[in-house]
Amino acid sequence: MRQLPSCSEPSFGFHASPFGECCIAFSKDGICALTFPETRESAYADLEHRFPETEFRQNNEMAGHYISQIFDKGEKPRLHPIGTEFQLSIWNALQQVPKGKTSTYAKIAEAIGRPKAVRAVGTAIGANPIAFLIPCHRIIRSDGGLGGFRWGLECKKLMLEWEK
Repeated sequence: MRQLPSCSEPSFGFHASPFGECCIAFSKDGICALTFPETRESAYADLEHRFPETEFRQNNEMAGHYISQIFDKGEKPRLHPIGTEFQLSIWNALQQVPKGKTSTYAKIAEAIGRPKAVRAVGTAIGANPIAFLIPCHRIIRSDGGLGGFRWGLECKKLMLEWEK
């Protein structure tokens, strides 16, 4: 994973969302993480793991602005996901799944031209740093089961229901 450039002024904050408290990390380049952690401590640990060389400053006011933009106004701010080329291709494919619809891991694998890479696709989806905005919650198993979700199946159900 790349680190954010130091000139990007990376910040993060916590704010309430329709799915519980979230942690959002952002820079001048855009949103680089949106998570729904169980605790603030786990959010700090996740940021340190994803961006080991980056020093974030806390800015809950700006976090609130972004969260309002996303959940109250339905706007999508600029995203700045950081990952491998393969992960970025998966995350881009996820953004093509329309709101209120679902797709499958196999269909995402087909969409990127790697139909046999279903497990690798699942791994990349699980590493998605920007939950909800890169809609990994819209991906279900081919048998119709919900599959997994890093932030818990209850959160996934809430997101899918909220988008209807």
